[in-house]
Amino acid sequence: MINFRTETVCKIIVRSTLTALLITTTIYASGQQIIRGYSKASAFNIQPTKDSVVSTLSVTTNLEFYKNERKTALIIGNGSYKTGPLKNAVNDALDIAAALSGKGFKVILKQNASKLEMRDGIREFGTEIGQGGVGLFYYSGHGIQVDGTNYLVPLDADIQMKAEVEEECINANAVLRVMEFSDNRINVIILDACRNNPFRSFSRGDEKGITRMDPPKGAKQGAIIAFATAPGSVASDGEGRNGLYTSKLLKYINHPELTLEEVFKRVRIDVSTASAGKQVPWENNSLTGDFYFTIK
Repeated sequence: MINFRTETVCKIIVRSTLTALLITTTIYASGQQIIRGYSKASAFNIQPTKDSVVSTLSVTTNLEFYKNERKTALIIGNGSYKTGPLKNAVNDALDIAAALSGKGFKVILKQNASKLEMRDGIREFGTEIGQGGVGLFYYSGHGIQVDGTNYLVPLDADIQMKAEVEEECINANAVLRVMEFSDNRINVIILDACRNNPFRSFSRGDEKGITRMDPPKGAKQGAIIAFATAPGSVASDGEGRNGLYTSKLLKYINHPELTLEEVFKRVRIDVSTASAGKQVPWENNSLTGDFYFTIK
């Protein structure tokens, strides 16, 4: 009589946070089988079957996508006004431009720009973002609201009366309309334009700073518009090289793997704390996707 035994070993490894299960099955010639099982720790190694960046319904996993995505920024800083000069506005624009350039953005920079130069920058920006990716507009300078509409003030604006604002300034909605016609995945608008209205001769008490604006439509995964302070409030021009808001923004866009929302949330906390609650940054947000300024 010949005794023999056949032993078969089956390994099933689940690559997740769960433990792997190793099952050993021993089959005897007599037809009996003994199953012995024990657990073994496994490594975390999930590989998505598709790039979740393109889906608004799934969690982002592919950080390399953000690093290599096409990114375009229009940066405008106006400070050398004849009426109400701002000492830090141009510094803010220069430093934001340098930071974004180092993160792969193609930057269009305008300093102390006239109305024509601002329009030229907006047109160039519109052409660039027609190719898709992420579009970002940053403005540091005087901004005023008149009858519920926000205007960005060029350096050569000559305003003696309220009726001249529309002709002399850039309607902030013009930038939003350009972004709406883009093929961008995400649009970002940052307005550090809430300083005191330099044209007090026609401003009303309820027209301090700039008023609320909705983010532009059209981007595949939404948009966010960020204000240096709450609508109708006034922002600090800062005591150092940068304004208070932009100094905190520069800090957090360099933190690795913070989403846009996380960056603006941390900026809001720091600015509110530093100003003892007098300046509280604000955002209007329609995002359904993520973006990271800095990838670790």
